[in-house]
Amino acid sequence: MATALSDILRVTSSLLMLMLLMFCMGAINLEAQVGSLAPDEVEALLEVATQLGKKGWNRNMKLCNDTILPPKPDADNKVVCNCSFPGGVCRVIAIYLKRQDLDGTLPKAIEKVPHLKHL
Repeated sequence: MATALSDILRVTSSLLMLMLLMFCMGAINLEAQVGSLAPDEVEALLEVATQLGKKGWNRNMKLCNDTILPPKPDADNKVVCNCSFPGGVCRVIAIYLKRQDLDGTLPKAIEKVPHLKHL
């Protein structure tokens, strides 16, 4: 009787571990499916940053905050993207660059960000 109970507990714990593993794999897979910023918009943002003297943006970082919720009013260094476009592509919809000590006028490269609504 004790052996049967032990076997049941072992099988149950194995199944729970398997389910947990599958859940974690699903979460990782889901994260991998989240869209990424369109390459042309990455180039446009980097061009704008270079022309304005903006520090801290580069190709190796995640430029987008993939949320369509408006940021806090005091947001001073944020790129907001909408990642609900077809094909999992994210598009820049807002750029907040307050208190960045940027020089010059707004570069023409900003026109390469077609879905931009707020600057």
